[in-house]
Amino acid sequence: MLTKCFTKACVVLSAVLTLVACEGSKQGPSSDPRDAFIGDYTFVSDGDIDLYAGALKLFTIPLDQSGEMSIAYGNESNTVWVIAEGDSAIAYVSGNQMFMDPTTDESTFGELVMHLSFTYGKATLDGKQLSWTSGVEIAAEYKTYSLSGSGQVDIVATKK
Repeated sequence: MLTKCFTKACVVLSAVLTLVACEGSKQGPSSDPRDAFIGDYTFVSDGDIDLYAGALKLFTIPLDQSGEMSIAYGNESNTVWVIAEGDSAIAYVSGNQMFMDPTTDESTFGELVMHLSFTYGKATLDGKQLSWTSGVEIAAEYKTYSLSGSGQVDIVATKK
């Protein structure tokens, strides 16, 4: 009799497990568009800034770089954190695109004061590749001298 009960219990348990497994598979892929962006990336950037003193072009600063970055879930349902080179910024995800608010930074080195502004184009995720263009503006003052410049940087990040 113990064997009959054990066999029936195994059959019922198997049926329940099968139903639970089928129910779980009906849920399908996640509906959170951030899921595709989350992870670690390597990136390369290509671009430059032309630096001027008044109307005189002094030189061009190359902004070619490679490195690593990560994207993590933000606190809001459509936000992510973009973390690269020790800096982080909030970005907003919609479908396969990511948007970041413009940022500014001021740095002082002795008597040199630099103001940097970054404007980010929409980043598009295509498979494992995320690409966007950023505009960069710089204004610097040193004693009575002023420098200004602007440029563009193209960034391509590939998910590891």
